[in-house]
Amino acid sequence: MSERLSNMTLKNIDGSLITWRHMEKGDGTSTYSREGIRYFAIKLDDEFAADLEAQGWPVIWRDYEDRETGEPISKAFLKVFIKYGTRFPVDIFLVNANKKTKTLLDEDDLDNLHIDTKTIDNISVVIRPYYWTYGNNHGVKCQVQTMNILLAQDGLDDGYEIIYKD
Repeated sequence: MSERLSNMTLKNIDGSLITWRHMEKGDGTSTYSREGIRYFAIKLDDEFAADLEAQGWPVIWRDYEDRETGEPISKAFLKVFIKYGTRFPVDIFLVNANKKTKTLLDEDDLDNLHIDTKTIDNISVVIRPYYWTYGNNHGVKCQVQTMNILLAQDGLDDGYEIIYKD
């Protein structure tokens, strides 16, 4: 990690590539996430993941067994944290289905809208590298700077223009 990383912009990430969703604050009872820790992961293709890793981004590699062939395979992920209440502002927007308006969400909106349980059509995100040091250990984490979330539309939304509150 010799060079400082710049912000990274990823646009129109398909919702099927978003995994490990813990965007809601939680109450500390989850097996997978500590209380107040918000994050999600983006599945990456191997070539892009290797390029990001070479730049110094914290790519996570997991080994799995292919369900059809039983062969071992590796999958790459980028874990992205959502951190409110720091000197770096976080702007997360819910994009209207017509893609002409968007609503700024605050920390409570992520919980109240139950974003973790909604089907996401796609997201676009600007990721800020956060350098950390704890004792003799150091590294980099990915944090959301700005993110647009487009939720998948259900049958009730057909024929209506959805307007979200400010």
